[in-house]
Amino acid sequence: MSSEFQATLRRLKPHKHRDAFKPRPESDLDFLGSGQYRPAKLLYDTTVYVDILQDRFPQDGERTLRATEAWHSPVTEAELAAACGMLDPTHSGTRQIVEKIQRIIEQRSTFRVIIPDPEIWREAGILSGVLARLQGYGKDQRRRMLNDALLFATARKHGCAVLTRNRTDFDFLQQLDPSGRVLFYKS
Repeated sequence: MSSEFQATLRRLKPHKHRDAFKPRPESDLDFLGSGQYRPAKLLYDTTVYVDILQDRFPQDGERTLRATEAWHSPVTEAELAAACGMLDPTHSGTRQIVEKIQRIIEQRSTFRVIIPDPEIWREAGILSGVLARLQGYGKDQRRRMLNDALLFATARKHGCAVLTRNRTDFDFLQQLDPSGRVLFYKS
């Protein structure tokens, strides 16, 4: 086993986690606009793009977005692209939705995209595996959790906080690895 792999296992200690996580109360989490936590860099979860596209992103959070560095991931681009493939091509609104998704992806600065490296993939694999075991996740949930773990591990390594509406998954990831930062919001 490589020393890097062993170091990741030592840091995350998957063998020590035996009980399922329970969602923490909102008062224990950092929320956009609460003033408790103001990160300098945010890595956007897919929920951010979806809520912006659907005009559901909280207006009071837009000031925070302008005051922080926005970072992006190919993971969120893949999730948005998958939506384009899943939409019914015969539905009258599909073309307009695909165009909106295309625009939001093209607006992302290529200089602000963080590509997960092997260390991040390894860490995300361990994190998602532990949560799949503890929470009893099925196949679809495991795939979704791997994507969330990739974002979480990417943000941690690069000094960002993940910005998300997804309380459950990112709360569990943060409980598993408290060194990662998450900033939640409500739509």
